[in-house]
Amino acid sequence: MTPLSAAELDDLGQTVGERLEDGLLPALTMANRTGELDELLRLLGMSGLLGDDGRAEVRPTKVLVIGCSMTSEGKLRSIARRRGISSNDLECALDYDELKHFNFAKLRSSYVYRAVLVGPMPHSTPGKLGASSAVTEMEAHPETYPPVIRVEDSNRLKITNNSFARALDALNATY
Repeated sequence: MTPLSAAELDDLGQTVGERLEDGLLPALTMANRTGELDELLRLLGMSGLLGDDGRAEVRPTKVLVIGCSMTSEGKLRSIARRRGISSNDLECALDYDELKHFNFAKLRSSYVYRAVLVGPMPHSTPGKLGASSAVTEMEAHPETYPPVIRVEDSNRLKITNNSFARALDALNATY
C-alpha cells in the first residue's frame, strides 16, 4: 500500500475517531482473547498500560456452561477441577425452563468469560438478535462474544460427563 497524503491521513484520522467508540471494545476484546492485547496497546502508543514485563495480563477466567445437562452441576464442577478450572470460575445455567429467559445479550463484549460451553437449549431466547438461536448468534460474531465450544455427544448437543470433559480439554488446548 502506498503511503497516504497528509490530507488523506487527516481524513482517515477523523473517520477512525468517529468509529472508535463503537469499534474499540470489540477490538480490545478480540486482542485480549487472542493474546495480542500487549501488541495492540503498543501500536496505539499506550504501552504505559502494560505491566513491568511488557505484557498486558487481563485474561478472563470464568467459563459459562449453558444448556440442559444429563450431569449434575456438582459433577460438572468436579470434572472441571480435575481439568484445572477452579470451581469459582465455573458458572452454570442448566435448567431448560430457566434458559428460555436467559438473556444472551449480557455476553456481548464481556471481558468476564473465557468461553461459553453450550449444550441443548431452547432456540427462542432473549438476546439472540436476528439469529435462529443464541448459539448461532454467538458463533457468527466471535469478535463480540466469548469463544463458543459445543458440548456434543454423537454429533449433537448433549452435556454428559464425557462430552463435558472433552469440551474442557478443547478449551484448555485452544484458549
